[in-house]
Amino acid sequence: MTQPIFIFSLPRSGSTLLQRLLMTNPQVASLGEPSLLLRLLGNDELSARRSVYWEFLVDMAVNDMRSHWNGYDESYRNGVRRMMLDIYQGLAGGKPFFIDKTPRYTLIAEEIRKTFPEAKCIVLWRHPLAVAASMSAGSGRSRWFPEDHAVDLQQGLLRLDAFTRKHKDDICVVRYRDLVTEPARELERIGSYLGWPDLPKALDKPLPEDNGGSLGDTTGVKKFKAISTESLHAWEQSYHNFYRRNWAKRYCSGERLEVMKSLGYDLPASIVNGSGGIISGILDAIHATMRRRRRMTHPRWVVRQHRDYLRDFGFDVSWR
Repeated sequence: MTQPIFIFSLPRSGSTLLQRLLMTNPQVASLGEPSLLLRLLGNDELSARRSVYWEFLVDMAVNDMRSHWNGYDESYRNGVRRMMLDIYQGLAGGKPFFIDKTPRYTLIAEEIRKTFPEAKCIVLWRHPLAVAASMSAGSGRSRWFPEDHAVDLQQGLLRLDAFTRKHKDDICVVRYRDLVTEPARELERIGSYLGWPDLPKALDKPLPEDNGGSLGDTTGVKKFKAISTESLHAWEQSYHNFYRRNWAKRYCSGERLEVMKSLGYDLPASIVNGSGGIISGILDAIHATMRRRRRMTHPRWVVRQHRDYLRDFGFDVSWR
């Protein structure tokens, strides 16, 4: 039976790099970002799906089943487990391990742990401000709008922290900066957790050119053929104007700040004491205001989806 290995991290945290390092083991298979568990688990208030049926009616039906049989949740979870293990085994092609690396699994990490108690789980952390900067750079836009990824930066961060604290004795926690600055030590530690004593030898091998799928950090795969510290502090340059620095200061507060401190992260001095960037900051502020207003009053992508479905199929779709 193929054993799943889950990598939990916020998007743009270096998970594709870690995935490629683990894939140097000939006993390991992986495929992009499988993502399927997002459809099968995580049926809470954060879930959002498009469907030709009404999601709220399904929620009502599920609640009816729960109220009439207290074994529903366990039976459902067991069914998901059997099906996914069969899929992992098929995707692994006879190899004993399969890596499922899907960034938004941070929202359902606890449910995944309940469903696959025997699975190995690696939590990969990167400075949240580096994550936000990388998200902005990876979006292809020239302006700053981290609200596009608010669910990851807000709930993803807090849920991953809660998961890490609860299961700290049974999982492997890695920081991106440690992985790229002291790779031999970190790979030895990860290998000890996975039972792969030869994992540090990955540093002597060429990294796979891709992760086999269409999802993942394709930019990083093309740019870096080996572990590099190039992006370790480069993200700080993204906070080059007052608008972005003010956003960073607001974000790094309250519960999020406590999480960051527990991981050894703080606000860089360049953000705390930075100055300048007035014109670009004003342009960022204008862009963000327009984008936010457009989202609230005229979400064009939703309108487009509804229009296309009505044109192609003769009926509309509903959203949860």
